[in-house]
Amino acid sequence: MQTLASYLIEKENLSDGEVAIRSDAISARVRDWLLGKGVTDPNALSGTFNSLTSNSSGSFSRRSISNEKGAYEEIRLEEPSRGGQLFSTVISKVLSPTKIAVHATLSVKNNISVIAPVATDPRCPALIRSLLELYPDWTFGGNAIGTATARAVAGSEDAEILLSNLVSESRLRPVVVVSQNEGEFVWPHLPDELAYDLAGLADVVSIDDDASWELTEHLGKRNSCYLGAVRLYWPSKKAMNGSLQLPGTVWTASNLLSMDHDEKGLVRFRSAIRRAVMSVAALTVEPPSAIRQIQNFYARQRLQELEARADTNTEELELARLYVEENEELKAEVAQLKADLSELSGRAEVAEYALSQVKSKDPLVADISATDDDSPFDGETRYYKKIHSKPAHDVLVRVTDCGHSSWQNSAGADKARKGVERLEKRGDWKSMQHCGSCTGGGLWRVRW
Repeated sequence: MQTLASYLIEKENLSDGEVAIRSDAISARVRDWLLGKGVTDPNALSGTFNSLTSNSSGSFSRRSISNEKGAYEEIRLEEPSRGGQLFSTVISKVLSPTKIAVHATLSVKNNISVIAPVATDPRCPALIRSLLELYPDWTFGGNAIGTATARAVAGSEDAEILLSNLVSESRLRPVVVVSQNEGEFVWPHLPDELAYDLAGLADVVSIDDDASWELTEHLGKRNSCYLGAVRLYWPSKKAMNGSLQLPGTVWTASNLLSMDHDEKGLVRFRSAIRRAVMSVAALTVEPPSAIRQIQNFYARQRLQELEARADTNTEELELARLYVEENEELKAEVAQLKADLSELSGRAEVAEYALSQVKSKDPLVADISATDDDSPFDGETRYYKKIHSKPAHDVLVRVTDCGHSSWQNSAGADKARKGVERLEKRGDWKSMQHCGSCTGGGLWRVRW
């Protein structure tokens, strides 16, 4: 079974009464989540149901442990997919006298043995968004998580707060920054849609043009985000020489729109960034240590009960003791291996980022150069896509060839012509044609 994503939300410094109230509220949201999946009796210990989300038969089970170390409840829900896979969602609630935590994992396995690539497209469980909405004061590693909505940053003052967060060595979660191009995003509502997808795992921030330039001034073009680009900032790191590193990935407006000839570019991008963040979380987000403590204490309690039974023989006791000890050792070993794997994954991410900077120019710089000295040369053919419209001109972004052959004359496309002139700072092209096959704002071919 492959873990696709892992979530952890916590709240500390609670009174006994607050822990109890929050626990009951979480249980109510879990019941609503199960009902939404198609479970008819969400209070049952186990059962099957007709899934309302996958149109197939699913199953669920529940187990709980309570002792002096705390209380632990786990809900496991499994649903088959149309592609022959079995998706498993495990929700764990952990209580201690002053703290409550919810841990969730998404996993997948094949129903049949096959050696072949398997495409998966994990989504954030609706329960996670529901809990973030229920209590917006959840934390992760002591850092506030917030709700599943994007935060707007406008102007230089707000940008300074964002900058402080981006370079902070105490930041434990990624930040996704979505920039504007002349006051608009590449796709409408893009920040909120990304915040919906990445709830509980990453902060999503939208920035205006002034904030973009503030980031550029302090971080440089290579680490900034502007002109409609989207940048994923992983937690910052210090290099061996003490310099700050901001590993991550940038998607320029040109990158994004070059994949959007069939109006499915947004769907592809949302899926790609989900997989990028979730795959890292699957390795790096650990379940609360209290779970293992509660389980180990429970196992030793059972062993003591076995020892107290008059009819228990020595061989049974010895096997039970050996099982408990080996089980605890194996759990500790697995936890250490996951920690080692997480550290290696982080090193690989930084190395990959550094290598990309050495081998090629940052694509964001290429986007900016369209407004500087990267003028088209005689005989060159360039392609432009409209992302939104202003009263006097269309806002265009340079993209790659769409591959279609249905080019049409562009007579009367005054706003598109003005958009090209505004972007390239010149209007002496030889011809300008519109693609008759591309949708979603249209695409233009200009021969210079």
